[in-house]
Amino acid sequence: MSSTDNTDNTENTRIVLVVQCAQVTDQVCPGCLCEHAFTARTGGFTRYHGMENIRYNAFSCGGCPGRPVLRKLINYKRNLKKRENLSPDVVTVHLSSCITKSNHHGPRCPHIDYIKRQVGETGFRCVEDSRISAKSEEHRQAGRYS
Repeated sequence: MSSTDNTDNTENTRIVLVVQCAQVTDQVCPGCLCEHAFTARTGGFTRYHGMENIRYNAFSCGGCPGRPVLRKLINYKRNLKKRENLSPDVVTVHLSSCITKSNHHGPRCPHIDYIKRQVGETGFRCVEDSRISAKSEEHRQAGRYS
C-alpha cells in the first residue's frame, strides 16, 4: 500500500523518482535544480540526509492532466521487478515543486490529486516537493502566489 502524503516513511527508499510538470520542463526547466537539491539533500529531499546509494530519476507528467504518469510508473515497476527483482516499497515518487506549489512558473497543478491517485495505484510512496526556492517561498509568504 502506498502513502500519498508527506509523512516521512521513506527509510527504505533506494530509488527516488521525480515527476515534473511537462509545461515547465518543456518550456524553461531542464530539472538541474531538482537534481541539485536531491544531491545536496535540501528542500523536499532533506528526508534522505545521511542516506547514501539512492538512485535518482526524473520525468515529466506528460502534460495535463498527467495521464502518462500511471503508464510510466507501471512500466518502471515492471522493469524494476523483472530486471532487479525489487519491490515497489524501495521507490518514493516526489511530485516536484513546480507541481505542488505556486511559483513564478504558474499556480499549483490543478491535477495534483489525480496524479497522486495514479501513483497510489502503483504501490509506490508519493510525497510532495523537490527543490524549494527561497525566493518563491518568500513570495508565497507575502501572498503573491495563491
